[in-house]
Amino acid sequence: MKRMKKQIAAIILLAALTMTLSACSGGGTPPVLTVAGKEVTLGESALSVFPMTEFEIKLPNQGMPIGKMPGKSWLSSFMSLSNDDGSYAYLYVYNPDSDEVMVTSATIYGISFHMYSEDPDVSYWAQDNALVNGVDYFGMDAEGVKETMAEFKTLTESDDYMAYRDGKYTYSFHLDENGIVEEVEVEMKVNKSYTSY
Repeated sequence: MKRMKKQIAAIILLAALTMTLSACSGGGTPPVLTVAGKEVTLGESALSVFPMTEFEIKLPNQGMPIGKMPGKSWLSSFMSLSNDDGSYAYLYVYNPDSDEVMVTSATIYGISFHMYSEDPDVSYWAQDNALVNGVDYFGMDAEGVKETMAEFKTLTESDDYMAYRDGKYTYSFHLDENGIVEEVEVEMKVNKSYTSY
């Protein structure tokens, strides 16, 4: 009888630990970003939300993304997004399906962008038309970031970098020397069992 009670206790403890680990590694509300007038929900929206007739999407040193992505894979390289009005963002995609898909149909799991900059070394910027969950971070300081991210878990807050987590979603903010947001990154954790492509 004692052995049976110990086994039941062990099973309950294991279930509780599994639930705790699952809560830490998953969950959260999918971030919604508006980039160049297009709405993207991380982990749900496909790259095709940015039509090739309106936008130029490139892989570094490879040009336009063509070909197919294997099932359960993530693209290890970012893609740059721009159009005639300027440059906008870097995009990161994965394929959560079992079957292969065209790269242009892959799902967006991360977006990063610089705020508009006169710095010639900054080639991609969001100008003032990128929103994260409806918030425009253009010209915002650290206190403003803290206020908008108050409901999320704080990972770090320093003079030049701030990061927050909401379940499997991470929000990162790089600040310039004046303490103003200059780069925003929003990323969804991708299953580590997926293969890099």
